[in-house]
Amino acid sequence: MKKGTHFILNNNYEILLNDEKDITLSIISNGKTIYSVLVEPPSGGYGGGFLLLSPSEQYLVFSFYSGESEEAYQLFKINDCILESIFECDYLCGEGASYIFSDNEAVLIQALPESVGPWFTDDAMTDENEHPFFVYGKINILDIQKKTMHKHTLIVYPSDSWDNDMAEAEPFFISKVPEGHALHLIMPWGEEVLSLPLNDTIIFRPE
Repeated sequence: MKKGTHFILNNNYEILLNDEKDITLSIISNGKTIYSVLVEPPSGGYGGGFLLLSPSEQYLVFSFYSGESEEAYQLFKINDCILESIFECDYLCGEGASYIFSDNEAVLIQALPESVGPWFTDDAMTDENEHPFFVYGKINILDIQKKTMHKHTLIVYPSDSWDNDMAEAEPFFISKVPEGHALHLIMPWGEEVLSLPLNDTIIFRPE
């Protein structure tokens, strides 16, 4: 999926994010702006953002962050030379979000790490058995047609070698989602494959 602030579509229209002053999304043809939409600044502040274009060029995601470990997005449908807003996700706690559409683009999935690290076991929470764990992030799944989002929490129980191998690890992200069957996640310790539908809480115990 294409990511950036400026795209040239297959029909030669251009889509541009401009957030130097106001936040605007524009469609440009032959160097002229033929459509522009003003995005209201979020109440939690605005620290920057980027655009993602679906493979079919049917949908546009405007992902943005507050600068205070919060992320949000707005989903648009591209109708000829108009951007139709069809879903808004308010700020959620986390940073380093990534996105992927299902193969038929009926679903948009957001992988939202709780933090970009480091993940030291000294900072972990403990369960009822005094075992350390992290609330590592969320997988948020949007049914585009129904406009409903389901949130799934990732819990990680670190191994004995966690401090050496994982403390400075990169955020997790989704690598692919084969239609209707499974979700492939790239975690700091390797790939995890989750069967769909997901449980509300997903527990990992990496070795």
